[in-house]
Amino acid sequence: MSGYPNDEITNVGHHLSVSNGEWNQQTIYDARNVLLTQHSVDVSQQTPEQRSGKIVKPPIYPNHILHPEIIPSLDEVPAELIKRRHKRFNDPSNIDSFEIEMPLAIASSLQDELERAVQHRAAQDRNHDQTSIPESADSANNLFQGVFEKESYPTIETIEIDEPLESTSRQNLPRASIYDKSSLREAFQRIKIAGDFDDMSHIEDLEDAVGPLLRAMVIREKYMIFSLQSFPPTVAKFLTKTLEQEDQSRRASSTVRANTEPKLRTNSGGTSGQIPPKHTIPSIPTRTIPPQVSPNQKLPIVESNLPIKSAAHASDDPHPFHPPVIKRDEAFNIPLLEAADVCVKAEKGIYRLHIPDDAKGWVQVDYPVVDRNQFIDDYTLLSAMITDGPLKSFCYRRLQYLKSRYELHCLLNEVKEWAAIKSTPHRDFYNVRKVDTHIHAASSMNQKHLLRFMKKKMKTSGDMHVYKTKDGKLMTLKEVFDELKITAYDLSVDMLGVHADRNTFQRFDRFNAKYNPLGQSALREIFIKTDNYIDGVFFADLLKEVMSDLEDSKYQHAELRLSIYGRSIDEWDKLANWCVRNTMYSANVGWMVQIPRLYDVYRANGITKNFQEFLTNLFKPLFEATIDPSLHPDLFRFMHHLTGFDSVDDETKPEKPIITADMPHPEDWNMKDNPPYVYYLFYMYANILTLNQLRRARGLNTYQFRPHCGEAGAVTHLVTAYMVAENISHGLLLRKSPVLQYLFYLCQIGIAMSPLSNNSLFINYNRNPMLEYFERGLCVSLSTDDPMQFHFTKEPLMEEYSIAAQVWKLSSVDMCELARNSVLMSGFSHEVKMYWLGPEYQESGVAGNDIRRTNVPAIRIAYRYEALCEELRLLGNAYKSRQDRKEKDRLLHQMEKKSTSVANIEHAVLNNGKHESTSNLPKPISSTINGNSGNKINMSRNPTTNVKGAAFHKQAKDNLQSILDNFNAIIALIRVDDPQLNPIKDQLPRILTNTTDDFEIRVRAYNMVRAFESLLKLVSDLKDQAVLYDFRAINDAVKAQRQRFKNQQSDLDTKLISLRDRLALELVKFEDEYANKSSFKIPKE
Repeated sequence: MSGYPNDEITNVGHHLSVSNGEWNQQTIYDARNVLLTQHSVDVSQQTPEQRSGKIVKPPIYPNHILHPEIIPSLDEVPAELIKRRHKRFNDPSNIDSFEIEMPLAIASSLQDELERAVQHRAAQDRNHDQTSIPESADSANNLFQGVFEKESYPTIETIEIDEPLESTSRQNLPRASIYDKSSLREAFQRIKIAGDFDDMSHIEDLEDAVGPLLRAMVIREKYMIFSLQSFPPTVAKFLTKTLEQEDQSRRASSTVRANTEPKLRTNSGGTSGQIPPKHTIPSIPTRTIPPQVSPNQKLPIVESNLPIKSAAHASDDPHPFHPPVIKRDEAFNIPLLEAADVCVKAEKGIYRLHIPDDAKGWVQVDYPVVDRNQFIDDYTLLSAMITDGPLKSFCYRRLQYLKSRYELHCLLNEVKEWAAIKSTPHRDFYNVRKVDTHIHAASSMNQKHLLRFMKKKMKTSGDMHVYKTKDGKLMTLKEVFDELKITAYDLSVDMLGVHADRNTFQRFDRFNAKYNPLGQSALREIFIKTDNYIDGVFFADLLKEVMSDLEDSKYQHAELRLSIYGRSIDEWDKLANWCVRNTMYSANVGWMVQIPRLYDVYRANGITKNFQEFLTNLFKPLFEATIDPSLHPDLFRFMHHLTGFDSVDDETKPEKPIITADMPHPEDWNMKDNPPYVYYLFYMYANILTLNQLRRARGLNTYQFRPHCGEAGAVTHLVTAYMVAENISHGLLLRKSPVLQYLFYLCQIGIAMSPLSNNSLFINYNRNPMLEYFERGLCVSLSTDDPMQFHFTKEPLMEEYSIAAQVWKLSSVDMCELARNSVLMSGFSHEVKMYWLGPEYQESGVAGNDIRRTNVPAIRIAYRYEALCEELRLLGNAYKSRQDRKEKDRLLHQMEKKSTSVANIEHAVLNNGKHESTSNLPKPISSTINGNSGNKINMSRNPTTNVKGAAFHKQAKDNLQSILDNFNAIIALIRVDDPQLNPIKDQLPRILTNTTDDFEIRVRAYNMVRAFESLLKLVSDLKDQAVLYDFRAINDAVKAQRQRFKNQQSDLDTKLISLRDRLALELVKFEDEYANKSSFKIPKE
């Protein structure tokens, strides 16, 4: 959400960023080591290029990232969707809207399958259960082995509960430590579906869904890697194994050229600078990179609570790593880098990096870019996917299955999970780290805190000039309240009027007004603005109290959002100066910047001329501070503590929900209409991409894009966020799109949910989909959004957790898992996360969990990881099955092309292999079609009949040719005693020859069956043709009826003429008689 009075905004509903030990790394560490960047705290390990300001060469990306169309099966996805769309819309009964939630009846057949499987379990699968030992789900090498290697499964689909062995020998074994990497397979009751995975026809719509789903995952991988945001390594490994047969570039790219030193390439082919040797790649997030230090400059004073112990003692110490403690006074003492020999130029709304070239001046650096046309193509494809019927049905079924599976897992393993957390010393939900990843700085305090602060300032700073009116008059704080006729004693929470109530439901305008204490925008400017007459002193003091409360709680953290509006070029400098001057730093607080989508307001007020000016105000200072920190020293230091960007505003505003190629570019967008949501997000993403590439090349931290999305408005907003955002906030509309929800699950995209905020604005608490997302396995966390509007207590985040636990009956394990997700999604540094979650938190599955820090049982982590791997394995097996079927069809087609002529085959069969001319073959075929001369069908009645007759003739001839050809080949293969027919077979081993012959006989028999079926269909078509065009009896009957009617018409005409003539004669007689009578006069008497 966002609030803004007049032309100002403070947004409330932003999303959080992902950084998970299993999948969310802030600096991409791809399975193929695509991104190679050395980030070290030690100054001696900084590269010479970074110290001298030179730019590092961009990495080499796999072809499947740069050009997804090189994967043939994925390139066919748009055509498949269009074909299915036309087929579906031909039948009006099949038209459905993706805005409506899918009914539960769709998954009814899944329950029937499970019941049938249970009935066959005892008879078909008992021995298999006792002997089979599942492979370790945590083995990276065998993770997706089932995708390409045939496994032995029971023939009947069954549900198995994989229980731990209870044998005496198993009990006598010593209990393995959770840090023993040789025993990462947790012992708990597993639920799995066993069966013949080679035959997946029982899973409806699987074959239609696998292609689009893989294409969508490749699209997200491309956008995340280009922008140096995180992509799950588990999913990256899956895509590598699944697509490596079609895309050899993936296999080649997995080998990193670590010892090469290529020169920096430009688009013109020039070179500039050398690449330093590649160092060991650390799996670290983006914002942990320390600044470069000059010899005479002073580093921030850091104190380590505990020295880092060696690996040998790491497992003995519950806290083997402690992050450096930075004092608040020294937090912004960051030395400046030298200016880099590079510049940026805006081209159609996107900043591009340029380096000097002696021959051509400034030339563009060949860093990866995403142009608008490419983005539009991907966006259009994903938009078509979410409305595809088979894909929606499949995704909904899988989501329902995941939910049911989680419920069954809790029933079977809840006791073990409770026992695990109870046996963990010291740790419980209250003292596990939890991050409020979606909270706005302007409303980060509760209403009572704000009231207390205002009263304190009225008493201590009443005579301080705090406000300047429009006419230039200066007013003290006391005068401001005197004008309102309010004293400190009169103030109350109810008088403040900042808390949301039932009147704000579906009324975003009323919610925005809640940001103004006492309904006065002047008070908002005085107390919760950084840019005002007093330079934001009151707001800084208020936030310091909020940070102090967080520090007192120790285990609660927040990522506060500050606003940059894009109205002027100096906004960034003012905000950075405010942070540095007031030393706005706390170990419990991270900073993000939110950008309201208010271009239409600025354009209407004449503040900006076009959208390009808006983008220039947002990004140009950031590029300048990165290239030459001396131009913006405070901004350079503030950017070191910045973690990401947010896009905020009311999503329900009327807009055009799509982006098209004919939309004007930013420099041409000078109209007063606000650009659509997707337009904003694309240009923000494209410029963040360039900024991240530049900062990574300079050895600096990079940023995440974490917009508000899916709170209201169109579902297509989520399509855009799926492509460009590392995490999102809210995501309520995912409940209306099963396809997007399933993709968010597969890619483990973080979602910061705020049920109390949503309850006051858009959806009632009991209808909030957070619990459903959590049960299905989506990466969700709880956040407060706006404590000033929605919460009452001093600890709003704990209030959010407590209400959710009461309403949804969450267990302590559930809440600890949500807290762990919040840390993984946050933008805090890698060192901090190592201390909060464990040194190996970035490992996948159980290896990345330390229950002594997270209080999440390894059983729960293992279940989540194995469930994700099985979903990926299902898609991989389906993809392999589809590719095998296509390959088989291709081979059959090739064999058909190699068939001999029909004449030779017919004569060879009839004459025992003697090849004679059969040029008269078309004659019997023709007679077969036309019959004898007496019963021949007349094909010359109209042009349509002539065309169809020729087609029928050709089809019959082709089918007969195929039958004779394959029959002759089968006869030849059977006559193995004739060396003249098979001279090559004598040179081959007998087993190989028999195998080849058997396969060819089967193929040719299949071809004969297909030809006979085609002939039967031809007969049916001929009957239809005869009925529609050439049924002689009908035609004769029509002609006879027509002739009879003509004869009757002629008879009637003749009779009418005769009657007319007779009447005419009678009339003549009557006229004569009347004339004679009228001329006769009676004499007078």
